[in-house]
Amino acid sequence: MGNWKKQIRIALLAMTATLAAAFGSWFLATGGQKPRPVEPPLAVKPVQTTTVEAPADPAPAPSAEPPADPQKLALLDEKLAQAPDYTAFLTELRSLYPSDYDAAVKAALANGVENHADAADLFLAQAVQTLRQNRGLLGAKAGAETLDKLFDAHQQVLKQLAQSDPALCVDFLNGAPADRFVAFASAHRALMAAEAEAGLVAIDDGAHKKIDREAPTAADFDDLEKLMLAKGVDPAGVALLLDGKAPEPPLSDAQQCANGLVYLDAMKALPDLQRLRLYALALEVMAHE
Repeated sequence: MGNWKKQIRIALLAMTATLAAAFGSWFLATGGQKPRPVEPPLAVKPVQTTTVEAPADPAPAPSAEPPADPQKLALLDEKLAQAPDYTAFLTELRSLYPSDYDAAVKAALANGVENHADAADLFLAQAVQTLRQNRGLLGAKAGAETLDKLFDAHQQVLKQLAQSDPALCVDFLNGAPADRFVAFASAHRALMAAEAEAGLVAIDDGAHKKIDREAPTAADFDDLEKLMLAKGVDPAGVALLLDGKAPEPPLSDAQQCANGLVYLDAMKALPDLQRLRLYALALEVMAHE
């Protein structure tokens, strides 16, 4: 596999939690149609380039769009009130980036999310996805401690999946849309809220710190592979994770999931500069998804 393709594969694996939460949940509401961001992505340069100013959140321009249906909005608010684990994240999002919050509301109501039993979980997914698409590149410029906390939050989601549903864990690793992920999110709202909050903190931190990082090097990827092998993943497991090459016979769901956890542990064990370059790449790739 080419070096750039491997970079994309590693980046996607690193961000499987966000991908599965946003796209897997939204799949129920849209029939698999990927929504477009309501406002265009902010003009942020790639990770390896230079300065980005902290984004202002301008007042929305006058629009011919009709206001949200008050009954639908009230129903959505009622469903959100029944999920207090999400309150802190949604309140902070609305305070920091009101246009993104409003965009998530409009998109959710347009797809009838308020009518779902799991409306709160679907709306959290939409809010995370809108924020990632509009401002996700800023997260790549966050400080080391903030990025470490974000990827720790991703790993906690994967650990819980490994314990409760190895097959869903594999879907999660592969970024496959899984209807069952909504039920998982509903049963683990504190976990999903912690992940969403960590992502918001990273974006806000990056908007202020504006740390520029170089793109990962070939040596970074080589060292990651060596660490995975040293931590007990066999060559076939490494090839599956990093190159997408399915072994024969296929690995069990439990083994694939365990290897995914080792992969994230290996990322964490890399020296600071290498680890942070890979984290920044992951955030950059996902911002463009």
